[in-house]
Formats: sequence, C-alpha cells, structure tokens
Amino acid sequence: MNFHKADGSANETMILNTLDKHYFRDLSDKWKRHLKKMFNGISDGDYIHCMHYAWPDAKPDLVIMVGGHKVFLSVKSGRNPTMHEEPTRTFYKFLETYDIPPRIINIIKFYHYGYTKVKDHYTRVFTHDEIIEKYGKYIKEVNEYFKNNKDIVQEIIYRSIIKGRLQRDLIDYFYYGNAAKGFLLSRDEIFKLILNDKNILDRLISFKQLTYVAGSRKKDSERRHKVKIHWPVLAKYYYDEEFNKKYG
Repeated sequence: MNFHKADGSANETMILNTLDKHYFRDLSDKWKRHLKKMFNGISDGDYIHCMHYAWPDAKPDLVIMVGGHKVFLSVKSGRNPTMHEEPTRTFYKFLETYDIPPRIINIIKFYHYGYTKVKDHYTRVFTHDEIIEKYGKYIKEVNEYFKNNKDIVQEIIYRSIIKGRLQRDLIDYFYYGNAAKGFLLSRDEIFKLILNDKNILDRLISFKQLTYVAGSRKKDSERRHKVKIHWPVLAKYYYDEEFNKKYG
C-alpha cells in the first residue's frame, strides 16, 4: 500500500464516497462488517450520511451518521503513518505533568535536537545516526522507562490518537487502509494493541508501538520545533491475514 502523505485527504474522500448517501444493504460485505461494529442494530434499510470533520487539528477525519447516531472516525494510511503532531514546547510540558524524571525528558530533547546545553553554551549538533551509534544506551533507557510505565504510555496514546492537543471531539473508531481494504479498531482495541506489545525498538525512542520523530533536524526549518508520533506497525497489520480476519 503505497500512499504518500498528500494522498491522505483523497483517501478519506474515497471512503466518504463509499459510505455517503448509501443504504446499508448496498454496501460491500467489508463495510457492512465495519458499520455493524460502529452502529449496534444497523439494518438494511438504514441510510448513511458521511462527511469530513469540520475543525482543523482534530483527531476525527470523518463523521458517519445513521439515524440519530453519530460516529467520529480517524482514517490513516501509508507505510509509517503520523498519528500526532504538536510543538515540542507543549509536548514536553505535557510529559512533565506526569512526573517523568527530568533525565528521561532531557534524553528525549537531546534525541530531538541533537545537542546538549553546557552552562550557557550548546554543544555541536549530532545527527540522528550519530546519536543512535554513540548514545544508543540512552535510547534504550528511555524505552525501558516507558515499557515499565504503561499508565503514562496510555496517556500518550490518548493524546496522540484519541483526543489530540486541542479541545475537539474524541474519535470513536480508528480505520487504517483505503476504501477497498483495511481494518477497524475501537478505542479499547487501540489501547490493547499498543500496550500489550512486548517488543522494544532500540534504535528509536518509542512509547511501546508508537515512535517519536523529530519534525526536522535542519536548524532553519519551521518544523524543527515539532514532534511527531508515528504508528509504523500498522502497515504490517495491513498484510497480516490473521489480523485482518479479526479486524478487517
């Protein structure tokens, strides 16, 4: 599945058109399964409305309505989809509210910017590869910390996938894929998949399955002070037959 970032909006529109102004009986078997999961008791004669979510910087992408019921759906695609993006300033402040040791947050900042502050001066900027090669033990230290603090990871999941940074609607369900193929996850399933993963990605700072990505490492880039949260394993799930039997 080779979606580029610019294709995300087009993909959402394709899904919207698959659902909007259709009767339930006319949908494919795949979408009937998904809507049965989203709308308890939906029947052949129910008419579906679907539209783009109106507010920017929100987690829902689509709003699906059946009768008087409304579902907020997040849609993602691509090999390494971005779940969340926000300024480093607000993200670090968010982490600090959970009493994370300053050492852990400082390692994350070093991983992001590539330098450390000595008195009033900054050391030279290290590349991402240099940090992994020379300071990989610190990445492992951060990952071990979050592995052993699932309650904090749960808050990161909630902010990154369910709620976002701003006061917008929460998502009810999460869909990965396109109009023809993909899988649907409830909130509970999102938490379960991420929190129960026993793997640790030693080369990347990770919150279980979620990975931390610097917006940019270029000094003059506007995105230098942005943090992104990715969920790369979704692409693997997309091709996993057993996974799709359960969630597809």
